[in-house]
Amino acid sequence: MLKVQIKSNWKWTTNVTITVRDLTGKVIDVKRYHNIVTTVGLAMIIDAFQGTVTDCEIKYIAVGDDNTTPVIGDTTLVSETFRKATTSFSEASSTSLETVCYIAPDEAVGQIEEIGWFAGTDAGAGADSGIMISRVLYSHDKSALESIQVERTDTIAEA
Repeated sequence: MLKVQIKSNWKWTTNVTITVRDLTGKVIDVKRYHNIVTTVGLAMIIDAFQGTVTDCEIKYIAVGDDNTTPVIGDTTLVSETFRKATTSFSEASSTSLETVCYIAPDEAVGQIEEIGWFAGTDAGAGADSGIMISRVLYSHDKSALESIQVERTDTIAEA
């Protein structure tokens, strides 16, 4: 019997751009981060390959007020304070997806320390629902005089 070994080195990277604007739309601040993909996020993809999960859509973004360092074993934000449905999706390339969430001036007012992305059938408007595919630290005291746009780019490609 002939054995064939195929080796692949694909990699999933995620990068986040957070843009803060004043009420006139003027950009106040832009921050860029690389964030981690959680073990439960990776497991969701493996389950999708097997057909045991059919819904991997990133449905919600959540913010919290805890600055504990993210680790791949995280399954929820440490202290979720606000959650909102994603605003839009677009293919940045054939191997990249951009997910955007717009947080209006009157939303999520207060200290933000962490951001998480939630996917799957169970992801809903309630705190800690769904599969947290990634988490990043972002420290900002948001006022009602500004909006925040969170753009996340997921790229899956051969390394």
